[in-house]
Parts: sequence; structure tokens; C-alpha cells
Amino acid sequence: DLFSGLDLNVMGEIADTACTEAAYSAGTLIFNEGDSANAFYILCKGAVDLKIGGEKTVYRLADESDLFGWSSLVENARYTATAIATADIQTVKIDARKMNRVFDNNPAFGLAVYRRLSAVFNRRLSSIYHRFMSVEQ
Repeated sequence: DLFSGLDLNVMGEIADTACTEAAYSAGTLIFNEGDSANAFYILCKGAVDLKIGGEKTVYRLADESDLFGWSSLVENARYTATAIATADIQTVKIDARKMNRVFDNNPAFGLAVYRRLSAVFNRRLSSIYHRFMSVEQ
């Protein structure tokens, strides 16, 4: 979990300034590949498909606490995939700029969160790589 075990005051500041609850109905486009990326999401309930280049689903998210939209965490970012709700979903939408402002004042906290995000990226990319390799054989 992205924020678990970290300073409660900083977590509260992020929750108060950067987070909103967002719900989407099944079939709703959450963001398009190439759109300006300004927020990332924590899935609380439901399922989301990520698609690249208009292709079939590249990755399906269906676990509580799955993260998507992390392209927003780099400067001048654009989403690298399209996200579509495949079931009714509930998320926490996190404004990346506002969260990073909190991290500017709490760099150790920011570093811990970005390290956790890096582990998520690594697992996701590894999973996609293994699926790709199994199709190629």
C-alpha cells in the first residue's frame, strides 16, 4: 500500500489537499492515451482496463489499491495508456502536482512513496513482459 505506515500528519495533508473520491460507471473512459496527465488513481472497487494504441487490453486492474495513471508523476506528462472502467468503480483520485507540493516540504516522505511506486512499476512491467514472452513462444 502506497502510504501505509508513513507519517500520519503528511498523509492527512495529502488527503486534505490532493485527494478526491471519484466514481465511474462501467464503460466510462477515465482518460485517453496522449491526454495531459494531471492525476493518478487508487482503485478502491471495480475493474479498469488499460489499453495502448487502441489495441486490446494490455493490463486489467481489479485489486483494491491497484494504481493507474502514474504518468502524471513526471513533469509535462501525458498518459501512456487509455483507462476504461470495465465495471462500476470507486477510486481515490490524487492530483499529482498538489501531492508533489506536499513532498517538497517533506522530502523523506516523498522519497518513500516514490520508492513504493517504483516497486509497483517494476511488478507491472514484469507481468506484461512475461505475458508478452508467453505469446511470442
